Amino acid sequence: MTNTIADSMNMLKNAEMARKKEVVISPASNLLQRVLRILQSNAYIGEFERYDDGRQGKFKIALLGKINEAKGLIRNSYYLPQFEALERRLLPAPGLGIIILSTNQGVMSMKEAEERHIGGQALCYVY
Repeated sequence: MTNTIADSMNMLKNAEMARKKEVVISPASNLLQRVLRILQSNAYIGEFERYDDGRQGKFKIALLGKINEAKGLIRNSYYLPQFEALERRLLPAPGLGIIILSTNQGVMSMKEAEERHIGGQALCYVY
């Protein structure tokens, strides 16, 4: 079984390091689409589109050159009191970067989950 989020984050990071203008990620999933929307709303990636290739679908993503590190995580559950320790462990400085969680109210950033006072499973982080 593969971790499509981790594979996608690795493709994003490698394309950024190679200074590509765009990257095509396959397979496309609804979960990955929600993660990409969060990255787009936080200005880490540009526009992206999903298109059908007759198989599993693909995402074509415009890169902005703002990603230094992007990693997928094993889906461990974290509660509100653990968020600060998670941020210290994964991000280089407080407030620099974004951690994306899957919660019972949908996929959202850790800051949004903190505002709503809910925990969730960590999917990936980007800075």
